[in-house]
Amino acid sequence: MKAIRLSRKVHKWFALVLGIQLFLWALSGFYMVVVNIDIIHGDMLVQNMDRNVGSYSQVGIPLEQVADQYPDSSNITLTAVVERPAYLIDGPTTRLLDANTGALMSPISKDIAAQIATYHYAGDGVVSRIQLLETDPPTELQSTALPLWRVDFDDVWNSSFYINPNTGQFTTRRHSLWRVFDFLWMLHVMDYDTRDDINNNILRIFSVFGTLFGLSGVWLLFYSFNRRRKVGTAK
Repeated sequence: MKAIRLSRKVHKWFALVLGIQLFLWALSGFYMVVVNIDIIHGDMLVQNMDRNVGSYSQVGIPLEQVADQYPDSSNITLTAVVERPAYLIDGPTTRLLDANTGALMSPISKDIAAQIATYHYAGDGVVSRIQLLETDPPTELQSTALPLWRVDFDDVWNSSFYINPNTGQFTTRRHSLWRVFDFLWMLHVMDYDTRDDINNNILRIFSVFGTLFGLSGVWLLFYSFNRRRKVGTAK
């Protein structure tokens, strides 16, 4: 009888420890299955993601002139900022130049950041707030490097677009359903810091607990069947 009581007690305590986390795994998994991943990514919120800048003959400043002007550059790329051709210069310092006038565009201003965000925005809201993030990034940015302009829209999605002030590039977007997904993902993988480590120690510990919970159930089941056989024999 002592072994039976012990098996029940062990199974009960494992169930108590694991019960809440098992519910969170089920809840987060349900959300991940039900909500389409394209919606989570916010694909319905963006447009104009292809940068068609034409040929070098269409710009006012030739590439060779830019290369001579910035000999310390490691790479020069013809890109576009709201359909305006620009040179993105990589080197010790990242620079963005107007390809028609040669004027330095970076770091881009608040107004230009709003124009870029609006150009790529496919929703029906308007800009409600613009903020330059230089320190203390929100958790939704994860490992994305700062600085970034954050441009918020007053739509039903609570959309936020992030623009790189040095390159003028649209970096990423976030919205309410993505934020819910990110929170549930944190609970699912049990990484409460960076939310991207699926091999963390907490998850390992609970995986071991889950295995022990199953084994304790088998132990309890063994005694239950053994008890039934004894009762049947007694009859």
